[in-house]
Amino acid sequence: MKRRPIALAVPLVLALTAACGGGGSAADRGRAGPMETTTSVLTSGTYPLTGVPADPAKSRRRAVAAKIDNAAAARPQAGLDAADVIYEEFTEGITRFVVVFHSSDAPFVGPVRSARPADANIVKPFGGPFVFSGGAPAVEAVVRAAGVTEITENDRDTLPRRSGRRAPHNLYTSTDAMFRKAGAGAPPPVFSPFLRPGETGAPAGATPAASVRLAPAPKVSAAYQWDADAGVWKRSTDGRAHMLEGGAQISPKNVIVQFTRYSGFEADRKVRFPEVVGSGDALIFVNGTQVKARWTKSSPGDMTTYADSAGKPIPLAPGQTWVHLQETGSPVTVA
Repeated sequence: MKRRPIALAVPLVLALTAACGGGGSAADRGRAGPMETTTSVLTSGTYPLTGVPADPAKSRRRAVAAKIDNAAAARPQAGLDAADVIYEEFTEGITRFVVVFHSSDAPFVGPVRSARPADANIVKPFGGPFVFSGGAPAVEAVVRAAGVTEITENDRDTLPRRSGRRAPHNLYTSTDAMFRKAGAGAPPPVFSPFLRPGETGAPAGATPAASVRLAPAPKVSAAYQWDADAGVWKRSTDGRAHMLEGGAQISPKNVIVQFTRYSGFEADRKVRFPEVVGSGDALIFVNGTQVKARWTKSSPGDMTTYADSAGKPIPLAPGQTWVHLQETGSPVTVA
């Protein structure tokens, strides 16, 4: 099939500031069905971030987020397959992940690394604490100003160093430690509408897609291959299958490419960060289809919404969602 390069460019006008205040599955595994619009919403008894059937005890806990390394020396990472939502952002030549947990557990999560300026606006809607190794004073000030609870490497019970790994890629946590530290609180809001079991309908304008290729950073390439039998997008990084500890390949149910403007951080112009508050274009990959979309996030505390060409929220397949915070205008190749 002929490859179709896609480059979307739209301006964003809202920027993050340091004073800013303050979102394993039982999913449909069939092939993509006829193109049709659906108005599915979250079903009672499902997790708010994945739409899969919920354990009542776990569904009442807070969400927690951690900043995870993606340098080559940090791979294979641990615990990403248990995450509900993962954001990938450009960080000084490579990428790092903001990984959100709520529905599932992992004995090891890491390696954990430092925060960046956009992270507070990414994690704030989910309502729970943010676990990271530390950061420049100006970046930590952004996290505190946003009202996000921070858990850093100073908390050695939550973030111990792991034997057998070299610093700085040896700082790890666990979901048990993070949830214990988070304490009681409200569960996260709904991340997205989700398809109900058996639904395979696609939003307005959906077209078939079997593979996706993009460069989330100058020194990182990423690709996803649709596995219709498993109902997942299998990821490769830098030309190799991206495997995790334990042998699982990164395989989200949904992939979102969210085009954002990257800005220089006033306190350190070498640091660039994605403007996640505002609106712009996006590509949504779900059930073997591609949907051109618009994303909107009106304030730091709002969950980002994704709408199709008819202005309707795009329902995702139940399960993990991977969000690429991709620089506006950068190419994405779909086949």
